[in-house]
Amino acid sequence: MRPAVLDLAAYFLRARIFRQHLPLLASFKLTYRCNLACQACPYHLRAGEDRAHMSWERACQSLEHLQRKGCRIVVFEGGEPLLWRDGGHDFNALAALARRLFLRTAATTNGTLALDVPTDVLWVSMDGDRATHDALRSGSFGRIMDNLKASPHPRLLIHYTINSLNIDDMDPLALTVAALPQVKGLTFQLFYPYHRGEADLSLSPAQRRRAMEEALRLKREGLPVLNSRRVLTSMIANTWRCHAWALANVDPDGTISQGCYVDTRGTIDCSMCGFTPVAEASEALDLHPASILAGWRIFIR
Repeated sequence: MRPAVLDLAAYFLRARIFRQHLPLLASFKLTYRCNLACQACPYHLRAGEDRAHMSWERACQSLEHLQRKGCRIVVFEGGEPLLWRDGGHDFNALAALARRLFLRTAATTNGTLALDVPTDVLWVSMDGDRATHDALRSGSFGRIMDNLKASPHPRLLIHYTINSLNIDDMDPLALTVAALPQVKGLTFQLFYPYHRGEADLSLSPAQRRRAMEEALRLKREGLPVLNSRRVLTSMIANTWRCHAWALANVDPDGTISQGCYVDTRGTIDCSMCGFTPVAEASEALDLHPASILAGWRIFIR
């Protein structure tokens, strides 16, 4: 643990004391290609665009750029990142390279492929109990459950994006997750409307409050919710202070930006923001212990 402590201490010293706006976390979209067509996702709709799938050379260059910029954590996304390959290189090869360059690596997958990749953390997207999830995510619930039970990954987490159709399924899915010894925790975020062709599953202000209060209740009752209480509370009305510079964004065409997750991907509307990972990173940079602990539990422990 000592190297991670020292590495993070050095980062916070540079970011807080010397005011260097270094990215803490990178959202790295390898591809827009996917084997599902989920209602809430705008990215599979872009799979036919030019440069919608990153080459090995461009991926390596992007990782090296992030390392030079001081980034500490890389999260691979898609589309479906586990489908990615270029020539003789597959996702495992790229993930192994990233582990040599960064403090921690992660991936977010739809869970329909074997959950055995060399990332430090592996998130599986699940958006409700069987019927709701299948309606939202191309009938994939059964495959995901089989893959979760068979997974040897040491840090397997579930990621639940709350929307207007699955808001009532938080409790049953949390109970399902808690019963799986392979799964180490659950994180919530809120649906964001990109206006790029995805279904409009936006939450009303009243639904947003209800969703976060439900997440807080589940956490109080001992379900494995890894979001901090502080961020779950502040997401009700987006009262947290955003440090958008803490996030780097890589898209399949090789575009690299630093700032809001939505900047190159949709229409920015801060009032609708539901990106709890960015909120946790921002609160950690303001030295709030609950968010520092949440990040530690997710990425380091």
